[in-house]
Amino acid sequence: MNPSRRHFIASASTAALALPGLARAKSAPMARILVPFATGGTLDFIARVLAEQLKGQIADSVIVESKAGAAGQIAIDALKTAPADGTTFMVHALGIQSLYPFTFKTLRYDPFADIVALSTINKLEFCLAIGPAVPASVKDLKGYLDWVRGDPQRAVYATPGSGTPLHFLPQMMGQELKLDLSPVHYRGTAAAIPELLGGQVPVLSSPVHDMVVQLPTGKLRIIATSGSQRNRHTPGVATFAEQGFPQLTSGDAYALWVNGKTPSAQQEQLSTQIRTALATPAVAAAFAKVFIDPMPSTPAQALKIARDDHAMWQRTVKSLGFVPE
Repeated sequence: MNPSRRHFIASASTAALALPGLARAKSAPMARILVPFATGGTLDFIARVLAEQLKGQIADSVIVESKAGAAGQIAIDALKTAPADGTTFMVHALGIQSLYPFTFKTLRYDPFADIVALSTINKLEFCLAIGPAVPASVKDLKGYLDWVRGDPQRAVYATPGSGTPLHFLPQMMGQELKLDLSPVHYRGTAAAIPELLGGQVPVLSSPVHDMVVQLPTGKLRIIATSGSQRNRHTPGVATFAEQGFPQLTSGDAYALWVNGKTPSAQQEQLSTQIRTALATPAVAAAFAKVFIDPMPSTPAQALKIARDDHAMWQRTVKSLGFVPE
């Protein structure tokens, strides 16, 4: 993991573990939150913040357990086979319902039956960040695209994985411009960042928060963000829409998931507890250290986001001609 990223996560995690828990209520002896990717990343950090806040609410103790592999499907397998008693949770993006059905040849779960999002945790916005391989004179999307057109060998971009929203975002832009942008896939954003900073790849399609953490290095510039309005952490960076690409107003959200067979009344109760935790100043302060903002929701609201995105991704993936491996 990039040293700067490790420093931010470590310091934020220490602060999170010192946060006071919420008011104690009747709870199970132990619960666990599954993390689908390697320890030390944003999802691992989020899980630890929530584990501390939910301790004494959903269980006397809440542990975080890594279940990395298969683009998150190992963790999903563990969740769907766990007892549906509200003691096993998972942090993951809504994309496991909205996008994965179109980017995997087979899924080991039914995305709208085996798992339920109790609440969204935070909104994910995407961005394009350029590194030292791109001339310092390039300041925005137009400048970058002009630079790419100057030499076809420059038309490569890094992604945190094939079949992710961050893979498709530049592809959608290239499709409109009839510009062949070629992805180079890495095993997560953390693996791609050193290559961007080292100049091995010119541009990285990434979550905004992962790039904001790296801005103090002075080695990268964010040239576009995917929100409907400018990201509050990068107010000087114009959105894709502002720069002529309104169709690239997109994003995702991390959510806390539970086994789909968990009784609906218990789902609602757990969702209320999670939303209460996310609304605390302590969680907002911890999340701010890694440039993410809490975004609680009801299960119904999370489901609506996923279903709307499901319809959008179905059209988009088909139009791009992506074929799952």
